[in-house]
Formats: sequence, C-alpha cells, structure tokens
Amino acid sequence: MEKKSTQNKDRILSLDLFRGMTVIGMILVNNPGSWSYIYSPLKHAKWNGCTPTDLVFPFFLFAVGGSIPISLYSKNGIDRSRIWVGICKRSVNLILLGLLLNFFGEWSFAELRIPGVLQRIGFVYWVVASLYLIFPGKKVLIFLIPVLLVHTWILTHIAPPGEAMVSLEQGKDIGAWIDRVIIGEKHLWKFSKTWDPEGLLSGVASIATSLFGVLCGFILFLREGGGRSRVLSTFGLGFLFTFVGLLWDQSLPMNKSLWTGSYAAYTAGLSFFCIGFFEYLNWLVSSKERNGLNLKIFFQPLLVFGKNAILVFVGSGILARTLNLWTIMTENGKQVGVKAWFFSKLVFITDPYLASLLYAVLHLSVWWGILSFLDKRKIYIKV
Repeated sequence: MEKKSTQNKDRILSLDLFRGMTVIGMILVNNPGSWSYIYSPLKHAKWNGCTPTDLVFPFFLFAVGGSIPISLYSKNGIDRSRIWVGICKRSVNLILLGLLLNFFGEWSFAELRIPGVLQRIGFVYWVVASLYLIFPGKKVLIFLIPVLLVHTWILTHIAPPGEAMVSLEQGKDIGAWIDRVIIGEKHLWKFSKTWDPEGLLSGVASIATSLFGVLCGFILFLREGGGRSRVLSTFGLGFLFTFVGLLWDQSLPMNKSLWTGSYAAYTAGLSFFCIGFFEYLNWLVSSKERNGLNLKIFFQPLLVFGKNAILVFVGSGILARTLNLWTIMTENGKQVGVKAWFFSKLVFITDPYLASLLYAVLHLSVWWGILSFLDKRKIYIKV
C-alpha cells in the first residue's frame, strides 16, 4: 500500500458517496454482536433472492467499474504498457490482501480459503481495466451482454460430469463442480464445504457488474449537459436495468452465489438509482451553495468511508477477527473472546437483536472516528 497526501482532482463526488454508503453497509452486515441475532434485512438470502445485504458486493464491483474510465483518463499520454503493469500490480495486491484476510485467524495453508471478496475484486478489476486499455472508450461495453449470456448458457445448459441433468441447487451446479475440481474442497468456504459463494464461474459473471459500472463512469465523467443530465441518465438506466432484472428473475432467479444474469441486472439497476440519488443531492446542494449555503458538510460521514474504502475493508476484517481471537478471563473464571464479552455487557438492551445491531453501530463509529482523523490530514490509503 502507499499513502496519498492529496485527493485525486478527478474524483466524482457521487461515486465516493456511493462507495461510502456501501462500506458502511458492509460494516453493519459483517459485524453483528451475535450471528444468532440478526435482523432479516441484514442477512443474505438463503439461496435464491436478494436482500439489502446481497447488494453490498455488487455495489463494490459497480464502483470499481465506475472508477476505471476516470482513473485511466487521467493517465492519458502515459505508455499503455506502463499503465497495464500498474493494473496488474493493483490486482495482485488486492488478491494478496484477500488471501491474508482468509489466513488471519485460521493460520493454516493446508485449508486456506482461496476465493474471497478482495480476490474477486482484484480479478474483475484486472479483466475490466485491461479490456478498457485494449478497447478504450465505450467500445469496452460490447462485452457486457455476451458475458451475461454466455454465463447464463453455461449455468443452465451444462450439467456437472456424472449428473443426469442441470441443477441450480446449492453445490450441484456446474460452477460448484468447477470449484471443487480446480480449487479443491479444502480451499473452499468452510461453511459450505462443496461450493464457494465467490467461486470461479460466478466470478466471470461478476465482470458484467463492473462493466455496468464503466457505463456509469462514462455518464458521470464525460456526460455533457451538467448535473441534471447525469441525474436523468442514471435514473433512466436504473429503471431500465431494475426492470430487466425483475423480468429475468421470472425465468432465472436472482442468486448472489451463482451471480445469475437477473441478479447482475437488478443490482446494477439499483446501483444506478443510488448514483442518481447522490447526483441529485449534489446538484441540489450546489444550487444552494450559489445562494450562500454550505450543505456539503452533511456528505462527510459517507465521504470519509468512500475515500478510504480499502483501508476500512481490510482493517475492519482484521479487527473483527482479532476481537474473536483475543480472549479474557470473566468473573466466573471462563475464557471468552473480547467480542462475546463486550456483547454480554450490552445487558441494558433487553432485545438481543437490537443489542446485536448496536454492537455493529459501535464498530462503525470506531471506524468513522479513525477515518475522519485521516481525512482531516488528507491521508488516503490505496493499493
């Protein structure tokens, strides 16, 4: 990682706000006081379906795609081979950080989980950014629909060897078979054992999510006509892709682990809606500023998370694992994890679900304090 002392002048406010909202959602979802007490919206769908929690990962990938036209445009004039080396380095760093997170607390290479969130982000970024270098501008979007259609065809027409028919059930789809053969069961998610929610085939499909983000990046960075034009464009595409996702869901259910086409389209549509909402707020605030009112201070809580997303992603993961591993002696002589001990102290809240959510909010507050401190000093960590 390296420390940047100043913010990129080409940052897009709505994209930072969107990224910040996504990071906040991730922290709330990943850090309950107890996994036994979680409100339904903060749970993943058991298999088919899409809850608010299932939006976090595709929103991340959408934001990654949205930043690609902006970041690569700023490198105009630099030799493309040098740019590609930088893309490769960033991708490798993301993958290594993901493997480090999987290793932390498990301490076993023999059963190290190879897939993961950061690994997929690194892979998708490498593919999409590399394609953008080869097919600059909107030409890269020619891959969006083929990726979704080819993935859908493979998922719905190819049965795993030894199976009589195609199945989209847990562990029985072709993607799960590919993961078991190439990665091996010992290196898959320990809670599923025979399949991985961040598997190889669904990773290919998630490239489309990032390409949706590239389309959004074009609108935010290159669209002429001012804020109103960007608002109308993003809301319009939000309606279109959300409708396509809901319609497609009737024949191919939304499924995060399989990253079905309906799921990719639906979550892309909601991403466009969110970006459009933040663009509208920015447009509205800018018009108020012309009248002497400074309302952008209300954006700060989201912005501090959006500007240091990688730091808080890795840091919150390590902190959460540390609080589980670090044990203390209780009054009755038992060794318990710090997290369990602290959660037990929230006894003044009689509702365990509310107490579990409060723990996540406190965890979020700690990171808000850290990131606000760094933001005031213009310290931003990137890979």
